Amino acid sequence: MKRTLLLSALFFAIYASGQAPINSFYGDNNSNFAVLASATALDHSATGANQTWNFNSLLPLGTSVRTYTSPTSAELSSFAGTTNVINNTSTINSTTTTGKMLTKDVSNTISVTGIESSGLTINFSSNNATIGLFPMNYNYSNTDSNVSGTYNYDTYSGTFSGNLVTTVDAYGTLSLNDTGNGAYSGNVTRMKTVLSINLNYGFLPNVGTITQTTYSYYDGTITSNNPIFRSSTTIAVVALAGINQTDVTLERYIQNPLGLQSNQLSSIAVANPVSNNIAIFSPETIENATISITDISGKNIYNDTITLTNNFSLPFNFSKGIYLLKISDGINSITKKIVKN
Repeated sequence: MKRTLLLSALFFAIYASGQAPINSFYGDNNSNFAVLASATALDHSATGANQTWNFNSLLPLGTSVRTYTSPTSAELSSFAGTTNVINNTSTINSTTTTGKMLTKDVSNTISVTGIESSGLTINFSSNNATIGLFPMNYNYSNTDSNVSGTYNYDTYSGTFSGNLVTTVDAYGTLSLNDTGNGAYSGNVTRMKTVLSINLNYGFLPNVGTITQTTYSYYDGTITSNNPIFRSSTTIAVVALAGINQTDVTLERYIQNPLGLQSNQLSSIAVANPVSNNIAIFSPETIENATISITDISGKNIYNDTITLTNNFSLPFNFSKGIYLLKISDGINSITKKIVKN
């Protein structure tokens, strides 16, 4: 396991869902997200009422899918009190990684009981990390100053302690550029979580620190309870493991995943990988279908309006790599990742 996984996977899903109020911690099962990067550093410093955030330098990296399950008997044995498990599967550059966050819901007060990923286990066995009571309104805050438990990472194991601070600290207008799923501009409420922990290794106290700050922006019109956009920055300094770095993870909720599109679009399939042609299968004829293709940097390399029929072949004389193919019928759209060999 790469050492950076400790940073990116440690608390990959400390988030909630909704707007003002933030109604629920959990989103819809099988929720889809675009994994992004930003050409410039994002500024989250504005707090309070009627703020404006313009994040218009976002670039597509991959996708992730979040599913929800009940805990297994083994998970309950390891992570006592768990009621819901959030499973995350991310695909970036044809590499798929998985992880899970285990949570406890007691009368709508949500706590984290554990984190698992390849080579890493975080168990809040001594004191769960309490996020707060839902629903949450603007100006809500909760501080859990007694977060503690055990960790296992690679060949290292020990205990940790720290705190988790949750605040619903701002609302206003958020704008996002088009990264293959359409541009976005809407009214949002923001929740901020700051997790700070100290690591102990054997008889050695305070061998490292990890701080993760997450900003989650929620649009109240999104009925799935997922944040429209989330930014998470993890700073880890663990000299014992040779770690001293900062990781940033950006995700945007895909509001209209495949199963929610119109019947025409939901039946479209694209063959992968592609060579010199993209084979698009559409059981229904779609008049005036708009097709656009962007490369991994977000640059648009192809646009056309066609009549899409079954077994449609689109010439694709571009270099090897990963691309995003967007098909629109004028009302709805879908985006497919294509790999050129």
